[in-house]
Amino acid sequence: MLQSITCPNIGHAIVHHFGEGAAIWGQAITPSIAHLIQAQRALAIDFSRIRHGIVFETVSSVAMLPHVIDGSTFRIHVESTAFRRTVVRREAAVEAFVRCDTGAGCTLHIWGRVATESPSQQSDQLAAIDDKTAATVPVIFTVTFWEISRAPDARMEQMIRQVSEKDRKIRELELKVALLMCSQ
Repeated sequence: MLQSITCPNIGHAIVHHFGEGAAIWGQAITPSIAHLIQAQRALAIDFSRIRHGIVFETVSSVAMLPHVIDGSTFRIHVESTAFRRTVVRREAAVEAFVRCDTGAGCTLHIWGRVATESPSQQSDQLAAIDDKTAATVPVIFTVTFWEISRAPDARMEQMIRQVSEKDRKIRELELKVALLMCSQ
């Protein structure tokens, strides 16, 4: 069964048709993707990094006021506390993952790297971040890869809920049997 999504573009809409489970993807920010990004006031963002002693660490936050600069970067404002928890030193790589709803049951996922506007400002801005004075920090998001895919539909979510409910009932019955065995 074919599904479709309408993406706004300069002058006219672009309609993409794709099969269930398929996705539209790319590595450059096209005008349609730029419009989808800039139409959002707030985006969900997850910062992640690999560091010594911790294999993988993720900090969830909100990115606000996105502005596309060119075909591979856009500027966003992120919560200073989450950014400070993620960025400890200037040379550390900070990978990020942004999600935004595009409508029609689809989600835009963007993978990339986050850094302050210039590397020399990064250590100065991190030192100046104070919970009481700065709520957000402007950062540059460099896109590595983006994808528009169908969000999980209600049928799949219902099946997952039913399976988890059955698993819960099975665990309860197993506990009751174990208690009965102990009492004998």
